[in-house]
Amino acid sequence: MLFGAVNVRYATGTRFAQVFNLHSPFRSAFVPAQGRVVMHDWERMHTDGLEDTIQEVRDARVFTFFPAGERHQDIADNWAAEVDELLREAGGDNRRLAVDIIEPVAMLALQQRGIQVVSAEQVVELSCAVKSEEELVLMAQTVSIAEAGFARMRDHLQPGATENEVWAHLHFTNIAAGGEWIEYRLCASGGRTNPWGQECPDRIVRAGELFGVDAGMIGPWGYGADMSRTFFCKPGRPSDEQKRLYSLAYEHIAYNLSLIKAGLTFKELSRACFVLPDEYVKHRYSMPFHGIGMGDEWPSIPYAMDWDRQGYDGVLEENMAITVEAFVGSEHGGEGVKLEEMVIVKDGGCEVLTTFPFEHELIE
Repeated sequence: MLFGAVNVRYATGTRFAQVFNLHSPFRSAFVPAQGRVVMHDWERMHTDGLEDTIQEVRDARVFTFFPAGERHQDIADNWAAEVDELLREAGGDNRRLAVDIIEPVAMLALQQRGIQVVSAEQVVELSCAVKSEEELVLMAQTVSIAEAGFARMRDHLQPGATENEVWAHLHFTNIAAGGEWIEYRLCASGGRTNPWGQECPDRIVRAGELFGVDAGMIGPWGYGADMSRTFFCKPGRPSDEQKRLYSLAYEHIAYNLSLIKAGLTFKELSRACFVLPDEYVKHRYSMPFHGIGMGDEWPSIPYAMDWDRQGYDGVLEENMAITVEAFVGSEHGGEGVKLEEMVIVKDGGCEVLTTFPFEHELIE
């Protein structure tokens, strides 16, 4: 039973009011291992051409306090009765139901009917890890849209513009192409680039500063473009320190790209990862590798120094999509550089999906 907007889209190919569903969920999909896929949604939802993924659409049972109010328990009970019927049809005496995201009132209603609610997160994440050929086509097209947005940002990066104004060009490009949203406001200039992770405000960009952006963009087909670049705001020439930072981040990315291949374990990849000089360790990025699909996905592979605290093992498989990330910023302050590529794991190497050029004037 899927409520998460991204998971519903992955399972059924449908989208509607996805952001609204994050705080007031009304769409759900019952997806058995075998049998009918049943959606609770607006009954007037257009499903022509989706017969392979949805066999029935029922009216949504909205049991959140808005708009159900004091009736939320009754509505949840009615919904649970329908789910009970579907579960018996698909699973017989099997009373185990995996659910990704659920309101407490709905979970209690299921449990009162003897349904064992377990987490669907592991099932969903592992199902999404290896991409089909159709998915790879959609991801490549999404990357192309993000790269067009990056080109607009770079073209409009000038002294006097605010970070928000520059970042808005990525939104414009995505929405104009039919895209969805951007997951975070990771866009920063000057001293705000270090440490990485500060979301963009209306700070004015100045000449001679670095400007970094991490896309986190969800495109027209629900797939993500997670790429990062750092630009230099002209006029002027980059300083030696800016070149040193950028060159180290570029080396970090290139080295880690050379490691990726099908059959490598996560632990082997973590241990072989690029080693940052001491002054950049404190502000290192949280993970040099992670999965990408309809947003950030499993796996998350940490640096070797973080393995005991947050690492878990697994194996890179062919047609997994992952990102390769690097952030270089000194613990003593100053600017920082964020770079990131998207790749497809292949036998003996990887295919790089991102083609947006690096800033050669910043490479020593």
